[in-house]
Amino acid sequence: MYIMDMHNHTTFSYDGSDTPEAVIENAIAHGVAAVGITDHQFSIGTNLWAYYEKIETLKRTYAKRIRVLCGLEVGTRPKPDDLFPAQCAKLDFCLFESLDSPSGMDLYEFIEWRRLFTVPCGLAHTDIFALSARYGVDMLQLMRRERLFWELNTSGNYDYYYDFLTNREKQQRAAAAGVPMSVGSDTHAVCGYNAQKLRRAHALLQDLNIPLVSI
Repeated sequence: MYIMDMHNHTTFSYDGSDTPEAVIENAIAHGVAAVGITDHQFSIGTNLWAYYEKIETLKRTYAKRIRVLCGLEVGTRPKPDDLFPAQCAKLDFCLFESLDSPSGMDLYEFIEWRRLFTVPCGLAHTDIFALSARYGVDMLQLMRRERLFWELNTSGNYDYYYDFLTNREKQQRAAAAGVPMSVGSDTHAVCGYNAQKLRRAHALLQDLNIPLVSI
């Protein structure tokens, strides 16, 4: 089974404990095929280019052992006024976090802003079913139309993850919509890494025939 882990923090994030090298080596040790480094945009600030160059170097270093992807976790509480979509053009992908938060951006404002990003974009640790109810829209259809993938965050910090694991109706709706999904551990320290949860999430998506995002 192909295992991806598309959400990991390093010392580029204020709350990351380990170097990018340590995160990548940990992913290799746990049989992960593709690892995404997704440090916080507000932590990186004006060092985005240095961050990108570092991860690009590590892509080459580890190319024969694992696929390394350079991502960015972008805050939506509120929209960061110091981040411009053009700055992200060379990244592999962006994750927009917590759009379902009461302090998150307005959904329609977010969609207009997201359209300015040219890289693949996804919603991280976001309860899209709660957003559907709040705005009276079908988020799965909206995400498909707007080319947004959805993250299944296995960190254990978000109730929507546990709900999706057991809610057959939501599973079937997601499968029918065909919205690509990613799986992310949201790791901040490798000492607490839980590869079993990653494998369980991938097995579920495979059983549901939900495609993994292609990046």
